[in-house]
Amino acid sequence: MSRLSPVIGTEIVDDIRLGHTWFEYHVLENFILDVMPKWFIEVGVHEGGLAYLLLRNSLLSDVGYLGIELDCNLVRPQVKNIINGRLSSDLLCVDCFGSTAYSLVSNLTSKMIYCDGGNKAKELVHFKQFCDPGDVILAHDFYDGTRIVRDVPVENISIEVVADDIIHMEEDETFERLDEEIFKETRIIGWKKL
Repeated sequence: MSRLSPVIGTEIVDDIRLGHTWFEYHVLENFILDVMPKWFIEVGVHEGGLAYLLLRNSLLSDVGYLGIELDCNLVRPQVKNIINGRLSSDLLCVDCFGSTAYSLVSNLTSKMIYCDGGNKAKELVHFKQFCDPGDVILAHDFYDGTRIVRDVPVENISIEVVADDIIHMEEDETFERLDEEIFKETRIIGWKKL
């Protein structure tokens, strides 16, 4: 039995909080499987629920994982064990806006950057500069005021990225917004670097 209290819009797996609904998780997992980047970069690991599930999926064993978390004391030990026991996986315990993250992320090729930290709007602005042609950048907890999010009532939607926060992405001609159907009924939004 889980020791964590249920929170609408999140799930609990092996007593680790997943900051997504199961539906969102599966949409993201399927998208990663479709794209198959060399690297999945998770900005904002928190307890590590997303990493825990993704890294246990054998179909994703060829996708490298880099987690960036400011406070790695939040990351559950079992998640750290999976990251440490898997080739091409690492947990970076630094400020995502600092030089250490910059030097590491900027050298990775064929990457998918997932902005899910404590300042997703700022992360989008910062991490889009790391994208090479073909790379994908995504953000979680997006809400435009009209989107229906499966399994989350409107009054419980966590809103951390709004329409004004993505104007710079929409106006940047070097990025193309990903088809909205891919992320229908989720709080996920994304772009591909042209």
